[in-house]
This record gives sequence, structure tokens and C-alpha cells, in this order.
Amino acid sequence: QAPQGVTVPPLGFTKRVLPNGLEVYTARDADTSNVTVQVWYKVGSKDDPAGRSGFAHLFEHLM
Repeated sequence: QAPQGVTVPPLGFTKRVLPNGLEVYTARDADTSNVTVQVWYKVGSKDDPAGRSGFAHLFEHLM
């Protein structure tokens, strides 16, 4: 028989969109004074210009 699943409470977060279109998601954790920042880009190899394979990968390292 399969083990019982773990119940995980839903993440509470706030989404804001800045005037320049940047989406900002924040979540508060009162149990710690640490801050974490993640940056995600909606770009990848599918967006490489024709004949310029690897451009998105280079951009990833530049950012």
C-alpha cells in the first residue's frame, strides 16, 4: 500500500505589477529574519534569433 501523502499548507503570497510591467511576488515568513531573492526571466532558447544559437544562454550568465 502506498504511504500517506503529506499535507502542505498553501503558500500565502502577494503579487504586484509595477508600472514598467515587472511582476513582483512577496511572501512573509515571520519565523526568520532572512531575505531571499529570485529572479526569473520569461526567455529561453526558443527565443534565440535565427542563426544565433546560445544567445539566451549567454544572456542568462550576463544577468
